[in-house]
Amino acid sequence: MKFFRPVILAGAAALALSACSATATTPQTARSEAFDRAALPANPPPACTSKVYVADYARNNIEIYPQGVNNPAPCGKISTGISAPEGIYADAKGKLYVANYLSSSVTEYPRGRRTPSLTIATAAPPYDLFAGSDGTLYVAEATQNAVAEYARGKTTPFQTLSINGGPHGVATDNKNNLYVSYLSNADGVSHVEKFAPRATVGTDLGFTVGFAGEVKLDTANDVVIGDRNADTLYVFPPGQTTPSRSFSIAGAPVNFALDQAEANIYVAGLGQVQIFNFQSGTQTGSIAKGLTSPSGVALYPPAPY
Repeated sequence: MKFFRPVILAGAAALALSACSATATTPQTARSEAFDRAALPANPPPACTSKVYVADYARNNIEIYPQGVNNPAPCGKISTGISAPEGIYADAKGKLYVANYLSSSVTEYPRGRRTPSLTIATAAPPYDLFAGSDGTLYVAEATQNAVAEYARGKTTPFQTLSINGGPHGVATDNKNNLYVSYLSNADGVSHVEKFAPRATVGTDLGFTVGFAGEVKLDTANDVVIGDRNADTLYVFPPGQTTPSRSFSIAGAPVNFALDQAEANIYVAGLGQVQIFNFQSGTQTGSIAKGLTSPSGVALYPPAPY
């Protein structure tokens, strides 16, 4: 089942985020930032060391923005190798992974590069992806009811998990267990299954939402999941089937990402990326400039799960 996003440009929230945290600039960092700025018009905004990557499905590109700024202008763009991008992820080394839905491929971009270092031809259109701490790349193939697992740098999966429905989200926790959100063939609602590392059989976590997109874990191993039917994000503590908190989103919360401090969560959709305080659910900002149909979001540095 493919989710089609309405293209609606929304106004930015009025509240500004705190300024970006200072990061020392090294020669390597400067070279990396130069790649990101290469295609910008005259008088570009300052280089963004802490980045927000936004996949724009309709424009076939990844826009790059600074973190900690309310409704900033883009500070870079990636378009080579991009074809209707869905889920995206940036790892701790700054490598960006992109699930290209129409070309049935995954492209990988080392930090600061605008051309892929690796392209993986997937068995079906990839909907979401995630790189675990051991380098394993997990790719959700919703139309095949499968999750393909790739060793670092490989283009052929070493294992493919059979899922009882279309998987729309994949993520790992701090022990490298895999979590898969999927729309069940049995009851028509979304479940989450947990797989031990390299396991082929998962355990249902015992809760459901109407129709989930991505799933993410925080450092407390809370399961964060959105219900696009209810326009709501939920946080489920480990082992619990009732959320500890939830907050409403203006539009379907399909793809989202936590910042490194887990203070803010960025949610893609409805012509913008909305930014919320992760504890209170209060909106603190947004990103809309240069976007048409944001379909995925990733942050660098990433959250530490």
